[in-house]
Amino acid sequence: MNPKRALGAEKIIVQAGLLENSISIESLNTFAKTGKIDRELRFYAHFVGEDRMNELRRVLQRRFRINIVVVSQLTYSPLGEDALKQLGTLIKTDGRINGFYALRAALLKAAGNPDGFTLVDIMEDFPSTGIHINTEQWLQLQRRYFSIVDYIDTTVKAITAQAQQEAAKTPSDFSDLPNPIKPGPYKFNKSTFYLKRLIKSLEGRPIEREYYVDLYVPEGKTRPAPIVIISHGLGSTPAAFAYLGTHLASHGFVVAIPEHIGSGEVQFEDLITGLSTTNVQLTSFVERPLDIKQVIDELEKRSQTDLAGRLDLSRIGVMGHSFGGYTALVSAGATLNLERIRFACSAPTRLRLDISFSFQCLNDVLPSFDTRVLRDSRIKAAIAISPTTSIVFGPKGMGTLNVPTMLIGGSADIVAPFIAEQVNPFFWLKTPDKYLSVIIPAGHTAADATGGDKNPPPNSIAEFLSGPDPVLARQYIRALAVVFMQTYIGDRPEYRTYLNANYAFSIQQNPLQLDLVDSFTPQALEQAYGGSPPIPFFPPPLPKEDN
Repeated sequence: MNPKRALGAEKIIVQAGLLENSISIESLNTFAKTGKIDRELRFYAHFVGEDRMNELRRVLQRRFRINIVVVSQLTYSPLGEDALKQLGTLIKTDGRINGFYALRAALLKAAGNPDGFTLVDIMEDFPSTGIHINTEQWLQLQRRYFSIVDYIDTTVKAITAQAQQEAAKTPSDFSDLPNPIKPGPYKFNKSTFYLKRLIKSLEGRPIEREYYVDLYVPEGKTRPAPIVIISHGLGSTPAAFAYLGTHLASHGFVVAIPEHIGSGEVQFEDLITGLSTTNVQLTSFVERPLDIKQVIDELEKRSQTDLAGRLDLSRIGVMGHSFGGYTALVSAGATLNLERIRFACSAPTRLRLDISFSFQCLNDVLPSFDTRVLRDSRIKAAIAISPTTSIVFGPKGMGTLNVPTMLIGGSADIVAPFIAEQVNPFFWLKTPDKYLSVIIPAGHTAADATGGDKNPPPNSIAEFLSGPDPVLARQYIRALAVVFMQTYIGDRPEYRTYLNANYAFSIQQNPLQLDLVDSFTPQALEQAYGGSPPIPFFPPPLPKEDN
């Protein structure tokens, strides 16, 4: 036993039915390093079989490099605590008590290793002489983990294969066209205006909602400009998307970026330390799209005064990131599906380590209302970056979108996992003009430039959530936004040449791959995976509803 680990666990007690078997941590460490199954491990190996032992070795060998500050922030958040408590139901202390506190202590201690840590390190730091594990539950978790990991890898490869097929049929020379990555020819003015309206809390208490809107208006245009409204994510601000607003304005778009009260900068700590569930914030699922509607109303008024002749209100697009991605989609015509939310959130669930499920289930307390009031028919195109969609919309809700739509995801997103929240929802879209883009291996916050348009500090939670080189990811997003919006609301048909896999391939750089497809089917993915996927393409239908 390592003397530095003297206060940690020495053995694991595995329970298989009525039988128990003790395995030393040292025996597991030897197995992880050499593959040797000694006498202590033979009972377990005989019980689970060769395939499960190979999986176990892969689990034991994986090294996690997560800064201790990040681990602390995550494990002390309510959502992190909930995940650890669920895990603690199958990993218990000597007294067969939920292992939540011991797991958190072990994770924090192991994370202090500058070279990263393994599962064996966590076991050695577990503050209990023995660790009790229910074998059947552990095997279920282990199988699901590896099936998800393999499925993500298969999905990424299948999308890349589809992109390569599409690339073979599309132009590959873009030298004679404007470069969407570079700033456009227009100078622009930035201004800020304020809006307010009276809203109600869930109890019916009146609250005045006042927020600001950053507005970017291009100069020197000879005709009214199309409009793009950008919705920021939870814990963010309009400033975090100035990089996108200025870029689009330089290409001739009027850009409005509203502040969303109840899910903006004030809630940044809630993003890290837990989701606040005050009534005002819960109503953000309703108020955010109404913010978009109010901004459009205000621009209509100003088109008759100080912005007369400068706005083309027949050509409006919307973009959003994360919670803003939801906002963009529901504003553009996706239907908030309260019945699906209540059905999905009341069903028993297995251990989930992504926060999108809990986040979307906050809607479970919303009263029934006509959700069609959230959509705005003036919006003609939508881009959603890392949106949450699976529960709040479901197949029926996504199927009501009838405008050109692009979904962008990061393959390493643990907040809004790209298969459940972007790939499957792409299958649900019925609009003929739809696109799926995946940035590999970007994380959830790559699109958000909170703190400036630069890469986050090493070993920070921002780095952990954004993935490698978010500055490059934002370059991709700028280019895709210009290409998509010019095509569908900019009245620039030549930009359609860019809307294909070849263009995505032409601008990608290490360390981030960029895939863009306009056709991808469940059948192609199922064939690539070789069987039924661990994440179903379509959720169980609601009673009296076909999805």
